[in-house]
Amino acid sequence: MTSSTPVYAIANQKGGVGKSATVLGLAGAISHAGGRALLIDLDPQANITTGLGVEVEEDTPTMADLLAEYAEGSALDIRVKTPWPGIDLLPADLGLANRDTDGAPDVPYRLRAAFENVDLSEYDAVLIDCPPSLGRLLLNGLYYADGMILATEAMVDSVRGIENIVKTSNFVQKQVNTKLAIKAIVITRREKNGEQDFRESELRESYGSLPDGGLVARTVTPKRAAWGDAHGTGQSVFNLRGDGPMALQIAFTDLATELDLIRTK
Repeated sequence: MTSSTPVYAIANQKGGVGKSATVLGLAGAISHAGGRALLIDLDPQANITTGLGVEVEEDTPTMADLLAEYAEGSALDIRVKTPWPGIDLLPADLGLANRDTDGAPDVPYRLRAAFENVDLSEYDAVLIDCPPSLGRLLLNGLYYADGMILATEAMVDSVRGIENIVKTSNFVQKQVNTKLAIKAIVITRREKNGEQDFRESELRESYGSLPDGGLVARTVTPKRAAWGDAHGTGQSVFNLRGDGPMALQIAFTDLATELDLIRTK
């Protein structure tokens, strides 16, 4: 990488915690603010590829090709423009799962190699949607990224997932990628009930809150049905109208601002 553009891996080793929704919400906020972002889909489920309204055809180059053995060229060779203004994508499909089972020792380093000497200065941020498992695809994201944004619901299993990914992050930082640091822990799909109140308090007690030297973002994103409407049509939630979409728009604008991904006017 030859620019100061931040590269963040959005991760949790537990699935279904709003990880991909967080990537799409932040991308929507950046786009709505007139910014630019490059999204990298490292999840074979291809949720952000679908959520961005990108259709992968049989001859479309994808992350599976970029991370293949003896792949040539740079990461931007597979870049596609999405229907979202200012948002570009390195798309995924199910073929990417084959890279997770590839036993070659260089596999976890291939994403970093693909970005060697690539100028990313046209972007405000690079966001990597990592798979919800500890495997070689996740390691590709962690070996390349500057930092991690950990997405979690305020639920007991999700909180345990955070504990595991923090341990993984610390290991990678010590052994491979010294610049890797946790940027923030983001509480997603928040509902107002006693259980989630307790789990949020537990997270803040364990990890502290931003910007007071801790890690848990002040902004939490609410659970709203509008996510399904947006994802099902490949639209940004910022294109939708109504109270539900508005709550998400406010939350993700606040979150993107808190994480220094957009500038307030």
